[in-house]
Amino acid sequence: MPKVTRWFIKSGIFYFVTGVLLALVAEIPGVHAGPIMLPVYWHMLVMGWITQMIMGVSIWMFPRKYRDKKKRESVLCWLSFWLLNSGLVLRFLSEPFLPIVQYNSAVVATVLLSAFIQVLSIIFYVAEIWPRLQTPEKRKRKRTLA
Repeated sequence: MPKVTRWFIKSGIFYFVTGVLLALVAEIPGVHAGPIMLPVYWHMLVMGWITQMIMGVSIWMFPRKYRDKKKRESVLCWLSFWLLNSGLVLRFLSEPFLPIVQYNSAVVATVLLSAFIQVLSIIFYVAEIWPRLQTPEKRKRKRTLA
């Protein structure tokens, strides 16, 4: 299993546990954090847990065609991992303040930047995984031509 896959899966598990705990804490009577933290824990569960698990497992299940194991981990995979996680952390640090500071332009810009970073991460992931998705006929044709 490639190292980047392990990092995606471990990060996904971390966001799953953190998101569930945050959701439970937000629902404690008297905390009054539910409406403010709702987008944060949903992002933790959807982008942090589900998306990272899908990305990590698909990178593992659709390997590159290199025989050298060191070349199996692409720069695009690592860029995707680091951009997705930095975008998520930036979002977690800024989004709860949106309703508190009456949609301050600096906070809105930070949330938009985090969304842009996450979209860029997804673009890098698609650029990496797309060539791996070949039909068996296309793979056979490449083998016979080589």
